[in-house]
Amino acid sequence: MGRYRVKDGVVELGRVKIPVPVTVSPEAQEYLRADPLPGVPEDATPLPMWTMRKATAPMFEQMNRQALELYPVEVEETEIGGVRCHRVTRPDAPAAARAKVMINLHGGGFVLGSGSLVEAVPIAYETGCQVIAVDYRLAPEHPYPAAVDDVIAVYRELLETHAASEIAIYGTSAGGFLTAMAVMRLKRESLPLPACCGIFTAGGEIAELGDTFNYLTLFGFYGHLPAKMDNPNCERRVFLGDADRDDPVVAPIKGDLSDFPPTLLVSGTRDAVLSSSAMFHRALRRAGREAELYVFEAMPHAHWYNLQLPETREAIDIMARFFERHLLD
Repeated sequence: MGRYRVKDGVVELGRVKIPVPVTVSPEAQEYLRADPLPGVPEDATPLPMWTMRKATAPMFEQMNRQALELYPVEVEETEIGGVRCHRVTRPDAPAAARAKVMINLHGGGFVLGSGSLVEAVPIAYETGCQVIAVDYRLAPEHPYPAAVDDVIAVYRELLETHAASEIAIYGTSAGGFLTAMAVMRLKRESLPLPACCGIFTAGGEIAELGDTFNYLTLFGFYGHLPAKMDNPNCERRVFLGDADRDDPVVAPIKGDLSDFPPTLLVSGTRDAVLSSSAMFHRALRRAGREAELYVFEAMPHAHWYNLQLPETREAIDIMARFFERHLLD
């Protein structure tokens, strides 16, 4: 896992130099010019992601504050199915929207991000639906299937007050992969499937992320290229633990997708997980399922975490309209 650098607005990775494109908004161009790790030596050894929880907590808190300033909603900490959650609501939304619920699974490489609301707040505001942000258990202390167990526990309790057709599940990065896993687990337990799901900058298998993972930069991952599965510091490795990587719940792309819910996938051309999103999109379409894939020009991993970008506003609008179409129409 090595560092890449940004010099005079050009991403440099070995001999490869990638200039900032003029095909994105001026705000995005400035975003892409920034050094993701200012002041950190180029030869610094990256730490395991799970050791960075304390260091990254202020970043998530700042994103939460920015989201709440732009999208005024109410946030209530609660417990659902024995799992710590945050309920995000827009009180002035129509009653029909507030009656629907979306489960949000945050990003953070399966090892950090607890309390993150940057994905939940904008969607709750834009759709008017209540969003349950789940603080699922994190690896390496709690490897698979702990996080999936937590999602299923929340879903089961919500089924006591909502029809499955009134529920959606979505998430970014690790949360997107967990969304697909949760759907396959619901199938295994013969529980009714949600009305739709959002798998954002993620796909149907974490052990094999595909071609783009091998060469694309991950600007959104602290300026480092991601660790491979044979690296003991790989967050995906510590999350999976001893799990069977051919199990369709662990790798949904290897399972029966013939009744998978309508799915929205979103990625970017500078997202190392783009291949994973594209492969899962094709697998869903081969299975005859409704699946939409949006790929944003030059955008890195989870670019919608930067709420100031026009590309972020467009992505959030795409997500919100998709959920409305399947939950409200």
